[in-house]
Parts: sequence; C-alpha cells; structure tokens
Amino acid sequence: MQLTLRKLAPALVVMTLALAGCKTAPTKSGAAATPDAAGQQQSSGQQQPATASVVEFYVAQTQSAPGLVEVSLPDGKLYMQQQPVLTRADLTEAAALVDRQGANFVGLRFSEAGTRKLTDISTKNVGNMLALVIDRELIAAPRIGEPLNRGVLAFGVPSAQAASDIAAKIRGESAPAPAPAPAKP
Repeated sequence: MQLTLRKLAPALVVMTLALAGCKTAPTKSGAAATPDAAGQQQSSGQQQPATASVVEFYVAQTQSAPGLVEVSLPDGKLYMQQQPVLTRADLTEAAALVDRQGANFVGLRFSEAGTRKLTDISTKNVGNMLALVIDRELIAAPRIGEPLNRGVLAFGVPSAQAASDIAAKIRGESAPAPAPAPAKP
C-alpha cells in the first residue's frame, strides 16, 4: 500500500484520542454528513458525488510485525494493518473544533454500528494508534490511550483551516475556498 503524508501538517503528531471541552469552530457549511440506507454519505439530503474522498481508519504501531505495511514518516516509520477497521460508512459527523486553550481538532462522531466497532477496536489496541487515511494520505495517527466507548474521538491539527479542510473531506464535501485578501485602500 503506497501512502503519502498529508501536506497540511509539517510533521505527524502522535497524541491520545480525546474529545473534552471542545466546541465547534465556525465553518461555512453547517450540514453534517450522515450515511443513507446504502451506507453512502449524504449531506443536506443530497447524494455525494462519486468523487467523494475515501476515508479509512487502520490500526497502526511503531514496531514492525508480520502482515503490517510500513509507512515512512519524516521522524520514523509507522506500521499499519493492511485492511481498514473503520470507514466513512461508520461515521455520522465530522467537524472542525477548538478547545478552551485554542488548540484545533477534527472531531468525529460514529454511527451506532461504528461506535460498537470503535469500542471493540480501541479496547483491543490500547497503546497502538488509529491511523486516519483520506485518499491514501495519512492524515493523523493518534495513540489510543483508553477504550473509546462514547462513539466520538478527536485528533489535533495545526490550524483552524486544516481542521475545516479535513472535516470537509471526511464529510465528502469540497473544502471551502480561502477568503480573498482584503483590498488595499
């Protein structure tokens, strides 16, 4: 499996998954993505185009083991399972978040079935990482610090723009265009 690193983050930051004291960052689109009966993402009641991003989660670790795929990082290597353990179909919402200290996150909410999978996966893999891959780009690989049984998780990103862009890709939307620079008088 050939992966590229996400260009939004200068280095992969490994952190514990958490979602406490976060609030939603302002975004241009307030619509949340939800799976339809076929498991396809919908937003605002419209079917997403066939070009929607592929969103997958893999269990990963820092030690090589048989059956794991090596991913080179600027500061080392990561070894991921070959098959995703969760996908976009397991999600109901993705949002850009800001905590009380001003740190930026992407918050994810899982469906009922996705929550069961997340609980099972995280319980069996405390100490390992849950790698988020979008369109074959490694976005984040936060360490699983404890079983995740609430159906939500968040991972840190370097900026509010990165959080908005990643959340939009996860929802299957195109990222909003940056605002034009103000005209000089």
